[in-house]
Amino acid sequence: MEAALTFIGRLHPLLVHLPIGIILLAILLEALSVRPAYAGLKPAADLSLLIGVCGAVLSCCTGWLLSQTGDYDPGLVVVHQWLAISLTLVSAALYFALRGWPVGRSGQPLPGLRRARWVMMGVVVTLLVLTGHWGGSLTHGPGYLTAGLTPGASQPTLRTVADIPSAIVYRDMVQPVLHDNCYGCHSAARVKGGLRLDGPDRILRGGKDGPVVVAGQAAASLLIKRITLPLDDEHHMAPKEKGQMTPVEIRLLRWWIDNGASFDKAVGALPQDTGMATVWQAFHLGTAGPVAGVMVMNVADSDLPMGPVVAAPEDAVRRLRASGALVLPIAQGSNYLEVDCVADTLGQDALKAIPMLKDQVVLLKCSFVRAGDELVQAAAACPRLVRLWLDHTAITGARLGELRGLANLKYLNLTGTAVGAGDVKRLKGMPKLATLYLYQTKVGRGDWVGLKRDFPRTALDSGGYTIPFLATDTALVRVPVRRGN
Repeated sequence: MEAALTFIGRLHPLLVHLPIGIILLAILLEALSVRPAYAGLKPAADLSLLIGVCGAVLSCCTGWLLSQTGDYDPGLVVVHQWLAISLTLVSAALYFALRGWPVGRSGQPLPGLRRARWVMMGVVVTLLVLTGHWGGSLTHGPGYLTAGLTPGASQPTLRTVADIPSAIVYRDMVQPVLHDNCYGCHSAARVKGGLRLDGPDRILRGGKDGPVVVAGQAAASLLIKRITLPLDDEHHMAPKEKGQMTPVEIRLLRWWIDNGASFDKAVGALPQDTGMATVWQAFHLGTAGPVAGVMVMNVADSDLPMGPVVAAPEDAVRRLRASGALVLPIAQGSNYLEVDCVADTLGQDALKAIPMLKDQVVLLKCSFVRAGDELVQAAAACPRLVRLWLDHTAITGARLGELRGLANLKYLNLTGTAVGAGDVKRLKGMPKLATLYLYQTKVGRGDWVGLKRDFPRTALDSGGYTIPFLATDTALVRVPVRRGN
């Protein structure tokens, strides 16, 4: 029975538009029927208003059932509910007034009733606007109707972060991302699934399905699982008809949770990995917002292939997304792809799917994936790769030489792996390799001189650095010295 009532309640958004249109039509017909040429519209006006009132009653009933789900802010619900009831009652009174009721002892309509009709029609239109405004606020957030009228009201809270190391991760980065992508359904205005994400305590509390953030374990956190599900999965968040998080935003959330999901720590106080460089660059430039499917990178500077390419095989894309990987175009309208294995495991089915995208994949990120040399084999089959992340994986370096065939590869990250200097030398002669990360590998101090000689045009990164401050990051303000007269 409860399920049936919930289903009926969810018909409210569908039914509520019926009385709005019909009541407005009835008022228009009534206004026209005052003129002798349109007097024949009077019966149609009365009938339309009667149908509109019946529809309003039905909408009120389904709206009340929908409010019982607990997915909406109770304060907004009460205001919207009483406005809707008032609209229904005044519309019903207007119907009787238009029919000439009530009547006096003489059997004629009461004096002043005609003038009262026009006042009542004005009240109905006003209530329609107010009820619609509060209904829109329930569905889309407070101030939905007036958002476009207030300068800057519709602007996202995401802002440029000038001083990255000193920025508080949650306040300056995570919270704006959640605001732009999640508050529509999980804030004070609407509490879908019993989950609110508009405050630290509420984030930790979780919702009807339990906690959504497991500090230190992004892969086990429901928040990450839901935003990385395939787009057509019914549990994917946000719903596919709404804007989606960008790879930059998802990487930020994963890194934040993996490092303890702190609400008060700065970027510089948390462990860094080289894969976050793109994220910090995006926030520093203010380009980490929800730009659908666009990677934050300079296409011209990355030697990405510029010619046309056929669309990727749907079966390969489906396999990778089923494993939790992100498969996104590098730019709108492009068939070239970025594959980001955000899950920490990658099954054989997904590994076999990577070579199926050999003509389309130009960026492949396998950071922290629990796999070994099979990752090297899969990457080596993609000749158009420009950037490749194999950091913090179980590769041994034995098959590293297979990557020499990647003539377009500019960036290779081997941080936190077991590769040694001998393995790295197998990459000698790669024509475009510009950056090679070797931090926390088996490359010893005595190996660097030889490697720099073998890779004269490649920047070999040994790690152990801190995020630099830019001259534009801070401003020094001094109190002026007051000199004596």
